[in-house]
Amino acid sequence: MPETAINIRPHLVPYFLKEFEGKEAVYLNRKVSSIKVPASSSLGRWMGMLMLQVENTGRHADYYTLYLTAEITPEGKKYEGNYYRHESGPSSFLTMPEDINKAVNEILEDIFRMSFVAFMDGVMMRPDSSITKGIDYFIDKYELLEVGFSRQSMRQLYFREKKKAG
Repeated sequence: MPETAINIRPHLVPYFLKEFEGKEAVYLNRKVSSIKVPASSSLGRWMGMLMLQVENTGRHADYYTLYLTAEITPEGKKYEGNYYRHESGPSSFLTMPEDINKAVNEILEDIFRMSFVAFMDGVMMRPDSSITKGIDYFIDKYELLEVGFSRQSMRQLYFREKKKAG
């Protein structure tokens, strides 16, 4: 089964850039952030279980790094994200089969969606709030217009997630 580098979906990059503390720098109009995910954290343990399932080597990474970039281009911002693993000093791109790449993006997507729904639920508890104001704030905070989201798509996402939750 061919392996590929784990590339994080572009719309998740601005969210994780804002939510995780990381080492940040700006270089040639690129905002670069590296976020260390300890192997002992729940996300790190999950990544470790995936690695052991795929590699069957018994090796454990010390930690994983999300390497996120936001580049300013003439067309607007361009976001990219990759995973690296670190084992006793050396680091390398984390490569896995495509189905595992998809699974990693799905867990990150779930984190994003749960955060959005929880945020909106909190907004809706205020008597002076509105769905539109809450969605607009979330879109602005995480620069979601840059990655193709709109007020309407976020509204649909909110109601779809609420319906799934029962």
